[in-house]
Amino acid sequence: MAEPKHYVVMEGLGNGKSDYTIQATGQVEKVEGRLGGVSVSKGQGDQVNGSTVNGTVWGQADGYRLYGGIKKVDIENPDHVQVHTGAIAGSPDDDWTDECEVTVRAEKVEFISGQGVGEGALELTIEHDIHGGQSERTRVKLPTGSTQTLGASIDNFKVPKGGSENKLLTTKVTEREPPSDWFTGRPDEGSNTMDITLECGPRGEVSQNVPIDSDRGNPGEIKVYYTIDDLSG
Repeated sequence: MAEPKHYVVMEGLGNGKSDYTIQATGQVEKVEGRLGGVSVSKGQGDQVNGSTVNGTVWGQADGYRLYGGIKKVDIENPDHVQVHTGAIAGSPDDDWTDECEVTVRAEKVEFISGQGVGEGALELTIEHDIHGGQSERTRVKLPTGSTQTLGASIDNFKVPKGGSENKLLTTKVTEREPPSDWFTGRPDEGSNTMDITLECGPRGEVSQNVPIDSDRGNPGEIKVYYTIDDLSG
């Protein structure tokens, strides 16, 4: 096996736990000892399958060596986990530490307007598309007047430390109201696009209102909340 290029450490904070998924461009190896300045242990229950890891971190830390690049890190409970990433000294990507890994996540969706009280929940399909990057699709049942968690990782980007990168983020929504409208008319749709700025440092939060057109004379609107987070801590 070639020399490892990068590392990822999932450090648990306080009480509780969080599931996580790591996707790499090469093989992944779980290790114990010290990695990225953090004491890590192998523990039990974390599954490494080639270039993908599905694990759970509690109050300690899990550490992985990656024989390739970091493709995506998805965390169920970001408030419980500190993510440490970097290049392994001596690897061809050692200068990667001059960059940080920034992730964009869709955190929650809020009902703004459109359906009268008592008309039931909206069946929403929401597509989050970062131009020049990945897209992610989420499905959620949104009762009138409610807010629902999405918790979806869209894409990760390498950003120079001290610099920034601008991206366009389009949110597209398709909705039907169950059950009465499933077989009448076309699905109601809407989309909106905004600029987002990727940079190293503290977590940023942005939101986007998406109007939903209706052929039944009942237009609506939702708001989707996103976070932009530096995984390198």
